[in-house]
Amino acid sequence: MKTQLASLSSLSRSNKNHYPHKHLQSLLDGYVDFSGVENCELTFKGLSLSSKEVHEEYLFLACAAVGNSPHHGIAYAGEAINSGASCIAWEPTQELNDMPVSCPVPNVENKADVPLVRVEKLHEKLGEIAARFYQHPSHDLNVIGITGTNGKTSTAHFIAQLRSLMSDAQCAVIGTLGNGLYGQLEASTHTTPDAVTLQALIAQYKEQKADTLVMEVSSHALSQGRVNAVEFDSAVLTNLTRDHLDYHGDMQAYADEKLKLFQLSSLKQIIVNQDDAFSQVIIDSVARQDSIKESIISRYSRADNSADYYANDICLDNEGISFSLSVNEKEYAVKSQLVGEFTIENLLAAIAILHRQGYDLNDIVAGVAKITTVSGRMEKIRIQPFADKNKMSEQRLIVIDYAHTPDALEQVLKALKIHTKGNLYCVFGCGGDRDKGKRPLMAKVAQQLADQVIVTSDNPRTESEEQIINDIISGFEHRDNVLIETDRNNAIHKALQALSTDDVLLIAGKGHEDYQEINGQRLPFSDKESVLSFYDFYCDSGHEKGE
Repeated sequence: MKTQLASLSSLSRSNKNHYPHKHLQSLLDGYVDFSGVENCELTFKGLSLSSKEVHEEYLFLACAAVGNSPHHGIAYAGEAINSGASCIAWEPTQELNDMPVSCPVPNVENKADVPLVRVEKLHEKLGEIAARFYQHPSHDLNVIGITGTNGKTSTAHFIAQLRSLMSDAQCAVIGTLGNGLYGQLEASTHTTPDAVTLQALIAQYKEQKADTLVMEVSSHALSQGRVNAVEFDSAVLTNLTRDHLDYHGDMQAYADEKLKLFQLSSLKQIIVNQDDAFSQVIIDSVARQDSIKESIISRYSRADNSADYYANDICLDNEGISFSLSVNEKEYAVKSQLVGEFTIENLLAAIAILHRQGYDLNDIVAGVAKITTVSGRMEKIRIQPFADKNKMSEQRLIVIDYAHTPDALEQVLKALKIHTKGNLYCVFGCGGDRDKGKRPLMAKVAQQLADQVIVTSDNPRTESEEQIINDIISGFEHRDNVLIETDRNNAIHKALQALSTDDVLLIAGKGHEDYQEINGQRLPFSDKESVLSFYDFYCDSGHEKGE
């Protein structure tokens, strides 16, 4: 069994009695003085942070407002009790520092009052409480955590794909594209779910006989303690560039949150991108910790031949990418149908982690050749809407990518520039209620690298679409190669109509998403479906592109 996380292993064991793992005193042991708690003899059927998901004999966890949530959970205690909560654990704050020890249940016969249990810093302890309830399910799984600004999703899915090619064992994935056993993902609302949901999912995957869990770990999740009590065996860094400064404030605070993943004493492997400066910060941090050995660190690179996993002799064309992988003074020929030079970094990360976990490099390299595109991540849509299917030269390459930061947009455009014989078109926008400072920066990148830029709406959320676009426009040096089209579907169709032979189109920002969020509503919309509907029109009407 794995060693428990250092930050949680020193919990006091004040209670002399042994209680079942779903008992109130087991769940809150070390956090609460039970001498002042009424009706301690409670056992629960479930836990919930949301009053809407409470059922009979549930423990409702009423936390202080965290992140974008404006309300303290105690505001929903009445609704939780009406739904069957038999106990409320609540978090004190400056504004809410005192509560009665119990709450009477109105109009219910023969039911004891519901205890209200005060738990200091409850939001930080949710992970451990939920882990106790589900009997620490991550103990029994090989858990790989991937963090970074860009590339988390691709790297996670490359690892899962390779695992499925090389092993019959089940591999689970938690991340932006969904949660579940690989190939059976269910939609997710967050890159990393809340601490209670996360522990429930891990328990579910353990029950389904998964032996490995690959998890995207966001900076929000690290900041809010969502991954507390998850025992990570491995941690991977993709990169660190500007993002989420609306939440973290500055790059230092953002980096500090990312660093937390690499400071866990449970780690057996740390994989870092040596081409990113933040990797050295991680290496230095590990060197200062007695609980983690520097020998567990492996570095990958496409620029520095001193790295443990080094890619050289890189070749990129419209058929994909190839490179020579250097490991321990041996060379391995790697080929992939994927596109984009930066994709090599994600492949190197996947190769490194699996090799460090014992897989044969020859098998890994053979698997890389079979890896398919991850939805919305450099996803190729090749269109040849001509009656004469032999006109192979008259093809258009359309790529959909989630790039929504200046660095990600730059990397994708640079990668596609290599694949472009004609003109490179870029359709992009910026999300509302997010870091406004990146908007002009993305405009500057797009204008420098694309031949034609079309600025459009992304997910405006509660902001004005026009204001977001004005913020973007402020970053352009001139408007010669810039078109503004607020309607995203129209913007995509205008770009497609303009494409000529050997042109390339990047549609950036939304990737896999199948909605647009406008004024708090999620309206159906898919970049991919927009592309396909354009060519369906030409096909159905008997037109050929260019008429």
